[in-house]
Amino acid sequence: MRVGIEGSLFFKRASGVGYYAKTLVAAASKLDSDVNFEVVRHVLPWRKPDPPIKPTRHLDYRFVRWFPPAVYYQIFKRLNWFIPYDIVADRHYDAFLFFNFIAFPLRRRTKSVVVIHDLSFIKFPEFTQKTNLKFTTKLMKRSISRVDHIITVSENSRQEISDYYAVPSSKITVIYNGIDHADFHPRKAAEIDKCRAKYNLPDHYIHFHGNIEPRKNIVGLLEAYAKLPAELKSEYGLVISGGKGWNDHAIYSKISQLKASGHNIVLPGYIDAEDLPALYSGASLFVWPSFYEGFGIPPLEAMACGIPVITADNSSLPEVVGDAAIKIKAQDTPAITAAMANILSDKKLADDLRQKGLSQAAKFSWQESAKQLIKVLEDLK
Repeated sequence: MRVGIEGSLFFKRASGVGYYAKTLVAAASKLDSDVNFEVVRHVLPWRKPDPPIKPTRHLDYRFVRWFPPAVYYQIFKRLNWFIPYDIVADRHYDAFLFFNFIAFPLRRRTKSVVVIHDLSFIKFPEFTQKTNLKFTTKLMKRSISRVDHIITVSENSRQEISDYYAVPSSKITVIYNGIDHADFHPRKAAEIDKCRAKYNLPDHYIHFHGNIEPRKNIVGLLEAYAKLPAELKSEYGLVISGGKGWNDHAIYSKISQLKASGHNIVLPGYIDAEDLPALYSGASLFVWPSFYEGFGIPPLEAMACGIPVITADNSSLPEVVGDAAIKIKAQDTPAITAAMANILSDKKLADDLRQKGLSQAAKFSWQESAKQLIKVLEDLK
C-alpha cells in the first residue's frame, strides 16, 4: 500500500503539529507492514533538501520540482481549487495523509486521511493568527466532507470535532502523541550540568517549554511566579524555553518588566532536541498553564524525565496527565502560585508526583501510536 504524505511540515523546525507528524511517521516506517510512505514536497528546481527523516524500506521522498511551491499553496488557500495533489506528485497513491488540519483535493480513487489536532481556532479564535483563522475556518468543513477518515490526538478533540461538524465518531480515530522513552528519561547530574552551562540556567529553576504565544498563558505564569514568597523566588528562577510564536508583545513586555524589578527569568530560546531531556531533568518543577491544548506534549515529556508537573484542567490535559499532576484553572493565577509553592516546599508531595508522572508517561509510546496509524490506513482498503 503506497501512502503519500503532504510534506511541508517535515521540512520546518519541529514543534507541535510538525513534531507529531515527523515522529509518528518515523515510528510507523520502522514497523513490519505493507504500508510504504512517500513524503511529497514542492521544491525549487535548484534546491536539494536534506531528508528530515532518514529513508527506510518503508519511507521515501518525492520532490516536486515542476510546480513552484508558493504558487500551489497560494492558489489553494485563496480559491480552494487546484490540480488534485496526487496528480501534482505525478504518482498513484492508494491513500494520502494530511497532517495539518486541511486535506487537499485528490483524484477520486485515492483515499484521504486528515489529522485535525484540535479546534482551538473555533474555541479560542483570539489565540489564532488571522491568516490561519480565515484559511482554516473557510476550508475545514469542505475538507472534512471530502476525506475518508479523520485522525485526532485526544478524546476531547474527537468529541469537539464530532459535535461541531456533525461527524460520526466512527469516522474519527484518536492516535495520541507518544514519548520516545529512549530520549525522555531522567538524566544524570553531569549531563544536566552541561546543559545548564550551555544555556546559562540557574542552579534551581521552574520550567516552561513551548512556543511563546498567548494561548500558552505565559503571562499568567509570569504573574504567578512574581507572587511567590520571596524566599522561593530567591532560590528558584523561572526558565521559559521554546521557539518564537506570534502576538508575543505582551509576553515579552511582562518579562522585561519583571526582570527590571529583579526577578530571575531566563529565556534560552529554541532548545536543541538533544538538550531538551536534560533541560527537563534539571528543573525542580514544570508548569504548563495553557488555556487550551489538543494534546500537550511538554507536560508528558517532563513527567518522563521525573519532574513534578502543574498543568491546567481544561481541554485534553486531564486525559494526558491523569492523576499524576496538580491541575489548576488556567485563569486562576493565585492557584498557580499556591500550587508552585506547595510543591517546592513539600518534598513528599514532589516525590509522589515524580513517581506518578513516570508511571503516567510510560502509558504513551510512539510505537503504539504508529501501530494505530498503520491500522487506520490498512482499514481504508
